[in-house]
Amino acid sequence: MGILTTAVWLIDAVRPDPAVLAEAGALLRKGKLVAFPTETVYGLGANALDAEAVGALFAAKGRPADNPLTLHLAGVESLTPYVAEIPAAAAGLMEIFWPGPLTIVFKSAGILPRAVTGGLDTIAARIPAHPVALGLIRAARIPVVAPSANLSGRPSPTTAAHVLDDLAGRIHIVLDGGPTPIGIESTVLDLTGKSPVILRPGAVAKEEIAAVVGVAAETIREAFTERNADWLRSRLILVEGPAGPAAQEIVRLYERFALENKTAGIVTRKERVSNYPGPVVGCGRAGDARSAAAGIYAALRQLENMDVILVESAPGDFEPVVRERLRRAAFQVIGVRDAR
Repeated sequence: MGILTTAVWLIDAVRPDPAVLAEAGALLRKGKLVAFPTETVYGLGANALDAEAVGALFAAKGRPADNPLTLHLAGVESLTPYVAEIPAAAAGLMEIFWPGPLTIVFKSAGILPRAVTGGLDTIAARIPAHPVALGLIRAARIPVVAPSANLSGRPSPTTAAHVLDDLAGRIHIVLDGGPTPIGIESTVLDLTGKSPVILRPGAVAKEEIAAVVGVAAETIREAFTERNADWLRSRLILVEGPAGPAAQEIVRLYERFALENKTAGIVTRKERVSNYPGPVVGCGRAGDARSAAAGIYAALRQLENMDVILVESAPGDFEPVVRERLRRAAFQVIGVRDAR
């Protein structure tokens, strides 16, 4: 694709300027690509009704054609034209979690370009819980598809700077509303079969979904493929265990890699940064798993030029979904125990 001039527009994340939203919405209607913050990560928006715009989005991200897009809407009433039916389970979940970080997969009504659905007969949709995202979709007056605003295979962006790192010269506008508050993607839940299936664990936990649907959490199947972890699989090592023994193991690994002339970066909690040598990034506060979730992608991006990234995971450091994502992304998971 050709080289574009990517403009960055600063926007208040709490009270976004209606004039800015109106201008960005007009660009979306005209087929332009606009990146914007959601409560989870930054999304890359395109007009869902415009096949050419959808194709440009795939090209900008380098996204495989069989990877469906998520429809972002400003209200539940906007969903009806695009889905064949709304199951009772979906209605209950939408009432509790929309707007919010839950994406639901429905049977498609078949009126959107096939590229949106990856050639499937289903459509994924959600209503984001972020003033900029909601304001932009309302201003655009169209359904907006918005996968994460990164190159495919890269970690999802949680700041406008991350978007520019990946997509500068490939998209038209970035609305910079500051860091995203949750920092991991939405949960993707497929309700088109006989029982719910989680296609991507995310900010809404399986137990929360089960409570609303009225089933036992263990009966909800997971069928998860993490495409955004590809860039990490050859170099991320996750060290799990009590903070003291984990630190000792990470220092040992760091020194070993130094002898092998390999660069190594370390991710830990902010309070434990002084425990480590070399490039080290503090991600979240000890005992605050939510703050660690919000910062994990940014921390990994800071160390992406290292040969190896060592991530400390002491009890309580990460929410289960983030810990599972790290395990899936790592080429090695090392468990350590207290010597006592």
